[in-house]
Amino acid sequence: MSAFLELFSSVPRQGPGLAKDVAWAVAQAGAEVASRVCDAGCGTGSDTEALLAAMPEAQVMACDKDATFLEAAQTRLNGPPRVRVGPGDLAALNDLPEAPFDFIWCAGAIYFLGTVKGLRDFRKALKAGGAVAFSAPVYFKSGASAGARAFWMDVPVPTQGELRAEVAEAGYELIADRPLSNAAWSALYTPLKAEIARRRGEGASEEMEGVMAAMEQEMALWSRVKLETGYQLVVARAK
Repeated sequence: MSAFLELFSSVPRQGPGLAKDVAWAVAQAGAEVASRVCDAGCGTGSDTEALLAAMPEAQVMACDKDATFLEAAQTRLNGPPRVRVGPGDLAALNDLPEAPFDFIWCAGAIYFLGTVKGLRDFRKALKAGGAVAFSAPVYFKSGASAGARAFWMDVPVPTQGELRAEVAEAGYELIADRPLSNAAWSALYTPLKAEIARRRGEGASEEMEGVMAAMEQEMALWSRVKLETGYQLVVARAK
C-alpha cells in the first residue's frame, strides 16, 4: 500500500464536503425518493452514509477503483442492508449490476475524467430523467494567481462559468450549483492534521513523512488561496 493511500484511508474524508452538502444536492434534484443511487468514487464511505440518510428508500451502490478505500468503506458501512460496496470504474458505471440509476453522486472524482467526458459516461448509467450531483475544482474569478494555479499543480481548471458551460456541452440541464464552504474543507483538513500529528508522534516512514509534508504544504497554500479557488457542487439533469 502506498503511503498516500495509507494516510487517506485512515481519515473520515478524502475530499472536502459535509453531509448537509449531500442533503442539499438530493433536495435540489428532488431525489429524496430515489430507489437506485450510485456513490461513484466513494472513498471510505463518508458521503455514502449521508446518501443513505437523505434517501431513506434508496439502494445505494458505493464504488471505487481502490481496494484500500473499499476495505475501509466496507468496515464503515457494515450493517445497512441498503448499501453494497464494491469495485467500479467511473467511466463504466453502466456496467454495474445496479445500473441504471436514478441519481449519481460523485464527490471530487469527475475531475479525473474531465467534466464533459465524465457526464457523458454517467449518462449511460442514468435512468431517463435521472440526475447527477458532483463537485469539481473551479476558479471563482478569471486571472487566477500563481498560488491558486499551484494549488491545482497547474492542471487546467475552469472558472464557475466555464464549468456551467461544460455541463451544458455534455447534454445536461443545470439545476443548481454552489461553492463548497470553508467548513466543508475543514471537514477534510482538521482530521487530516490530527492524523499527521499522531503518525509523526509515533514515528513515520520516510515515504509517509514525504506525503505528510506535501499535505501540510497543500493545507498552508489553501489558507492563502481559498478566496480564489475551491470546489463547486453542481446538480444537473440529463436532457
